[in-house]
Amino acid sequence: MIAGAQLDMFAAFAPPAPAAIRRPVAPHGHVVQGEVDETLTLPHPRMAWDVARIELHRHTDGLWMWSTGFQTDNHGSTYRVGAKWGKFAETRDAALHHAVAELRDRLAGASGKGEAAILAWAATLA
Repeated sequence: MIAGAQLDMFAAFAPPAPAAIRRPVAPHGHVVQGEVDETLTLPHPRMAWDVARIELHRHTDGLWMWSTGFQTDNHGSTYRVGAKWGKFAETRDAALHHAVAELRDRLAGASGKGEAAILAWAATLA
């Protein structure tokens, strides 16, 4: 054990992270053209667009797909949910877990007010 390291007594009770099912990206594949099953948004306080967005959609094979998007003062990223991206999970909750993790990864190291708001919102979804 590392000196000074603190053990989390609840770590043994935490469920393992759900596994993502990764398929190859299909550059000419499909994204959802119609309504998405579920869209979670963090609205912008003054503008017409959302600060952050997560789309969850059930594929025809029963697996769930996700996509993420965000816009801060100095950068952003977004894409439409679809099989094209090869991102699948067995359940809706697992897809949401991976979407939140993706937002955290994309905003890692960022320190602006906008990034903090997105990460706080994402934490409420996990």
